[in-house]
Amino acid sequence: MSVLTASIAAILLPAPAAVQADEPPCGGTVLQLSVAEQSTTPAVRFRFSLALMAEGASEKVALQQLQKRLQGLRLTLEPLVVGTLTVPAPSTYQRGSQVDAERRYTASTGVSGDVKRSNYNALIEAVGGMAGVRLQGMTSQADPGDAELVQQRLTVAALRRGTAEAEAMAAAIGVSRVRLLRINRPDAMVRPRAIPLETARSGFRPGEAPKPAQTLRLQLDYCLSDGSEGKGLVGVA
Repeated sequence: MSVLTASIAAILLPAPAAVQADEPPCGGTVLQLSVAEQSTTPAVRFRFSLALMAEGASEKVALQQLQKRLQGLRLTLEPLVVGTLTVPAPSTYQRGSQVDAERRYTASTGVSGDVKRSNYNALIEAVGGMAGVRLQGMTSQADPGDAELVQQRLTVAALRRGTAEAEAMAAAIGVSRVRLLRINRPDAMVRPRAIPLETARSGFRPGEAPKPAQTLRLQLDYCLSDGSEGKGLVGVA
């Protein structure tokens, strides 16, 4: 696993003359750090999105044709997908003017779901030749258990980086003690990675897909002081 630092920012504040009862005291200088760590996790499945369309001389005919194609698509996808499919209500629109003898009606909907790595190419090939079906997008998905482990590792890495930065700042201003006052951890973000469709259609290999990215951000407050302050964790927000 490769961990990359996205950003780190620091703000030095003088210790306040008085603090609230629930705030840990600092007899020196407060250092506020913003630390971001990022990593990737292996993709265990892929989220696909398909567009489904049909045409007819009337709205009714177009919807009937769409329903027929949807039934065939369901049968094709059933042995390949994980879980259930998502199919929104169809929409229709008319092509051509009211007096145009060649006017046509178009009905459309979408189909989305998850597919395992082992079935990815099979899904691409299966839907590629189906009438009215267009692949709109694929995104890689991480295993929730793996994502949780990565978050723990990123937390440790962020704390180590923050402590190292605080110790370097303490040395720069001529004090010897570094104490972690508070941790504020916004929700970690797991971001699926989109797969270029031209790559998928030209012979996609699951191992070459962009891996889901996970980012962890911590807001860290340190107390930098002389020998009267000790090290330790005081507050977590």
